[in-house]
Order: sequence, then structure tokens, then C-alpha cells
Amino acid sequence: MLKRIRKLDKNVSNKIAAGEVVERPASVVKELIENSIDAGSSSITVEIKDAGKSYIRISDNGSGIHRNDIALAFERHATSKIYNEADIFNVKSLGFRGEALASIASVSNMELITKTNSEDNGIRARLKNGEITNKEEVGCPTGTTIIVKDLFYNTPARYKFLKANSTETTYISSTVNKLALSHPKIAFKYIVDNKNIFTTAGNGDIYSTIYTIYGREIVKNLLKIDDRIDEISMQGYISNTNYTRGNRQLQILFVNGRYIKSKMLMETINDSYKTLLPVNRFPICFLYLDIPADKIDVNIHPAKVEIRFHDEKKVRDFVYRTIREKLLNSNLIPNVSIENKNKINSKSMPYKSENKNIKESFLINDKSEQLTINKELNPMNSIFNARKSKSFTNGNMISEDVDLHLKKLIEKANSLKIFSNESEEENPFERTLFSELNIIGQIFSTYIICEREDEMFLIDQHAAHERILYEKYLDSFINSEVVSQILLEPIVIDLNYLDKDILMQYKNIFSRLGYKVEEFGYNTIILREVPILFGKPVAESFFIELIEGLDENIKSNYQLQIERIIQQSCKNAIKAHDTLENIEIKSLINDLQSLENPFTCPHGRPIIISISKTEIEKKFMRT
Repeated sequence: MLKRIRKLDKNVSNKIAAGEVVERPASVVKELIENSIDAGSSSITVEIKDAGKSYIRISDNGSGIHRNDIALAFERHATSKIYNEADIFNVKSLGFRGEALASIASVSNMELITKTNSEDNGIRARLKNGEITNKEEVGCPTGTTIIVKDLFYNTPARYKFLKANSTETTYISSTVNKLALSHPKIAFKYIVDNKNIFTTAGNGDIYSTIYTIYGREIVKNLLKIDDRIDEISMQGYISNTNYTRGNRQLQILFVNGRYIKSKMLMETINDSYKTLLPVNRFPICFLYLDIPADKIDVNIHPAKVEIRFHDEKKVRDFVYRTIREKLLNSNLIPNVSIENKNKINSKSMPYKSENKNIKESFLINDKSEQLTINKELNPMNSIFNARKSKSFTNGNMISEDVDLHLKKLIEKANSLKIFSNESEEENPFERTLFSELNIIGQIFSTYIICEREDEMFLIDQHAAHERILYEKYLDSFINSEVVSQILLEPIVIDLNYLDKDILMQYKNIFSRLGYKVEEFGYNTIILREVPILFGKPVAESFFIELIEGLDENIKSNYQLQIERIIQQSCKNAIKAHDTLENIEIKSLINDLQSLENPFTCPHGRPIIISISKTEIEKKFMRT
């Protein structure tokens, strides 16, 4: 049977459109709040009951809808926000498709109360199945109130797929939170089942808005961001390394006042924290980008959540550098309260690095930078290589000749003052912290105890040495100075097909890192040269670990491939339970003070923590 083409009934087409715009109660809340924002409101009240399934009410003090436009407002593709084709590519409002009201009205019972400033009375309109059933004059303030009842009452299949009330309420709360954050100059009031959840001040202060919505624990761990490059600017807050989460849900991004989702920006933010946070822990951020409207495309998703940047690389590089520099120029030493072992606060320290030539920025910039550390001497590696090449008594005593050699190395290191290329006046961190530490000793053959003024510091010797080796290897990689050693007996390694494919695909990266690899049969390779950066060749098992470290998440990311290999290579650092001599401890601390990031190991674990004298005195009841 031949089926003829026919135009769909208006009611049917509206319900199809509703499927694109109105996915769940949170979608209704989003569309209506965005309309209130576009109407120039300075105050918006959001009230829901029964997770928005039975009742949603959005009230604002915006411009209102002219009484002659009410019927047109519920027609599809009717809007006051764009007028011609050119406007589509220069959108400044949050909504512009003209589908929201028509779509919502088609799947609910709706009531509209609105008044413009020029009118004496307002209009109340009631709708059912998208059609106006009643319209009357009422007394009301300027603005618009929309009440949505019985959502999806006429589309039971869609209603059936809604989740439990607690889940749907969470979706709505997340939506309201983001919209309140996106416009801190608007006072938001949010009510759930007759309970006031929060009320923002509407004074334009982003920090106070975050505090109102998310509380004190988050805001006290935030660092302010404010930067610009050409026509792109970024403001907001990022978390320090003391506060992390197990997911990315609080990485909240806005572009031109619109909440957006961007995989590229998410990856860039997380890359900015590389080696500063533990594995599977994520930072939080509230970032506001301002970009000329003609430099982005918001017309690629019905809900307008995803956008396209015309110059994606420029945006990515700008965001990375801004966040990375802010982190490395901030104090990242956790101050531990021994009153509450689970509570870690960030304490102000006299550390302010002004070094803008951050080595690790090469991962985004893909360019080589000059070394900022004098390469004439690296006493830390010489010391530990010497320790490993000599015999020891009881596993930890250094022979007299080695001891004399180490002392000479330290004297030379002190005379050279191995710092960055900044003067002491420009970089006070070395003078005010590491150079002033009084070494007390070592505990558990794992942690170094130091003191300075009214603070005690604990340094994790393994994490510290890992960071030293990491930056040394990174410097060598950037400057193509990785030294290889030809193996007298090349290592033949059997791999599975996938691992061999990965290795050969990124053979050039391994080559730059000091590994010379050749194919040798179907699933076999020969390792002919290995880096001797850490004083000895790399074993077969270690090389296999490097290959396995290239998991699915980083195979396509050149930056992360390099980073992962370097992190793995730092396993040669001194370990916990290695007893250190005092001269070795001094050398370790001397090397730390030359680093751009002496706070965390390459895997994000802390190197150094502080405990104040006051905290200790509290424990002994001296205060």
C-alpha cells in the first residue's frame, strides 16, 4: 500500500518538538529560567513540588510579554530574540529557537501571568494541550510567572521513563545551581516542596554566589582566576590541590553567560592539574569565558549546551596556561590540623614564584624552552647513584671515600646556588622556606622532619626524589638531551599484538625519550638502547610497564603519552624505608628548592606538609 505524504497535525508536531526540548522536569526549569534571564530580570524565584512532575513555578520581574503577543508566544518558531539569518550566527540571548513555550505547553497544563511596565493590568492565560482555554485580566506586578502542572500527563510513555523523585530533583537542582552561577547579578530563590533551599544576593559577586550554593568547605579552597588574551577573557575560581572530588561534576563552565559542556575544555582543565593531584581525583572550577559572539557557534544542539569554538587551539592554550600558572604560583603546601586528621586547610605562606617560563607548558604549546636550572651539577642524582654503586654496612652506611665525595658535591652545589634563572629578589621562595629549614631528622626511614619559626614540616623522601627526577627528565626531553646507552646484549621482548602496535605507533616518542626499538618478528621487538638518565639501564620488565601505561585514554594524546612515560620512569627514586644520611637529606632539600613545583610528586601526592606550633600545643593542652 502506497503511503502518501501529509503534513502533521499541529498537536502532534508540537509533541515531537517537546521530545527535543523537554526531556524531563529539569529541561522545563532550564528553558523557563533562560526566558526569564533574557527578559532582563533581576530577581527570579523557582519553586517545584513532587520533583517538578506535578508543579513547577517560575516567577520573574523582567519585561513581561505584551498582551497582544501571548497567543503568538505559544506558536512554534515564534521568538523576540532573532529576526533574520545573520542573527543566528551572532546570538547573545540564551534562548532563540522559539520552541520552548510551545513544546512545554503541549505536554502539560500551563498557566501564564504576565504584565509589561507600560500596562496597568496583567493577563492570566490558561492552556491545555498547547491551546489557550481561558484568558483574563488580573492585577500583578511587572514580569512573568509561569506555572506548569501535570507534566507529561498526556504522554504516559514519557512519564513512565522519569526517574525517582530524588533523582529528578537532583537534576533540577543542578540546573538551577548552574543558572544562578551563570548570572550572579540576578537574585535567585529556590524552593523545593515548600522548603527554601537557597537565596542568592544578586550583587554580582561570584564568590558569594558559590558560597551560598555550595557552602564554606568549597569556597575556602578556591583560587581566583582573572586573565585575558586579545579578545578572550576568563574569570572565576579553581580549587587548590587540597580539595578534590572523585568526579568532574563540579567543573562548571560558562561562555558568554551560557552554561556549556565542552570535552575539550574539560580535558584542558584536567591537564592543567597533571602531576598535582592523585590519580582518579579531579579539581573543581567555576570558570567564565567571554568570547566575541561571532567567534563561537551555539546553534549546534537543541538544548544549546554544546558550542563550537572557531579557534579551538587558542582557547585551549589560553585556559591551560592561565590555570597552570595560577597553580604553580600559589602555595600548595597542605597545613594539617592534628585536631581533625581528615581536615586539610591551605595556610598562607610567603611563596610567590613569578617564573612565567613554566617547563610543563610545553605539553600544550608543543615547543622547547630553555632550561632554567644550571645543568653543571645535579648533586642529588650523583649522591644516590654513588650510594647504589658502593657497598654498605647494614644496608645504610656510606664508606668514608664516598662520604668525602658527597661533601665536595654539596659544597660545589652550595657555591653554584642551583636555583632558577631568577634573582633572589625575584624569587623569595628559596630564601623563605627551603633555605631556612632546620633539619631535625628522619622518622620511619620515610619522612624528613624540619622546622622553621613556628611550624614543623614533614617531607616525603620518595615523593620529593620522584619530583626531582621527573623535572630532570622533563628538562632533558624538552632540550633533546636524553642520554642513551647501547646495550651489550640487546633485549628481545615478546609482546601481544596490541602492545606491539602501540609501541610501533609511537616509536618516535620512545626514541626521543632514549629508547631505540626495532621490530623483530611478528610480535617481538629488540630493545637496543635505553636512557641512562637515572644512573643505570632500564630493565625489560620496566620497559613493558611503560608500554602498558599507554592506556586507551591517552593513546591519541601526544602530550599525555610523554607525561605518562616520564612519570613511570621516575620509579627509580629513593624509596620509603631507605635510611638517609644527613648530607643526603640536605642535598634532597637543596634540589627541591630549584624546582618549579616542589609541592607534589608526578602522581599528585604531596611532597611536603606543615603542622603549626599552635596545633601541637593544643594537643598538649598548652593553649
